[in-house]
Amino acid sequence: MTPAKIIRRYWWIAGLLVLAGLGALAWERSGYGWQDAVDALAGFDPAVAIALMALLPVAGFSISVVYLVAGAKFGPVLGGVVVTGVTAVHLLASYWIAHTVLRDRIERYLEKRRHRLPHVPEGENISVAVMAVLVPGLPYVVRNYLLALTDVPFRVYFWVCLPLYVARSYVTILLGDLGTAPDARTLAVLATVYAVKLSICAYLLWRIRRRLKQRRKTAPIDGSATERRVSP
Repeated sequence: MTPAKIIRRYWWIAGLLVLAGLGALAWERSGYGWQDAVDALAGFDPAVAIALMALLPVAGFSISVVYLVAGAKFGPVLGGVVVTGVTAVHLLASYWIAHTVLRDRIERYLEKRRHRLPHVPEGENISVAVMAVLVPGLPYVVRNYLLALTDVPFRVYFWVCLPLYVARSYVTILLGDLGTAPDARTLAVLATVYAVKLSICAYLLWRIRRRLKQRRKTAPIDGSATERRVSP
């Protein structure tokens, strides 16, 4: 099934995502802050709030607002359950969209320019998935789509990212809105979490580079040994 046929068949999903994306963009440009978004989402009926929390981040809405709403509206325990459920929806939707609508078009675009989608080194799927979740700076929606567009298997994509995202969410759920005059203790916690994430990413990147160097060093030896065995 071609991407065009998929879009025609699931036009309502594409429409919802477009509307959600436009709504998220309009909200961000309206001048309202995080707390305004939290108050707006928290004011909805719980079922409506959960539906919006599941849909909006797939189109680029701030995941931090979702975490804050989960903590403010449902509390730390039930909020964690809600975050687990909506995160599962985010991952499933992002992976499905990436592999049905985006991947073929992106691959054709890159092939015309003699480029390819990034290839994950053999045996490093889990490490790459962990780095995609923990590396600072990337927006949530970009992390999910970029990782889904690689050749990381779905089981790794889903079962590695889901618990890590839920664990990350508790920093926001428990600390609340971090933009309102955080105290020294809050800043210390954030700095510690940030340092831990950077350390894990740095270690995984170092390990991947080391393994790639080892493979490059052993490849000529293996190749020469094979040539000696097959030569008369």
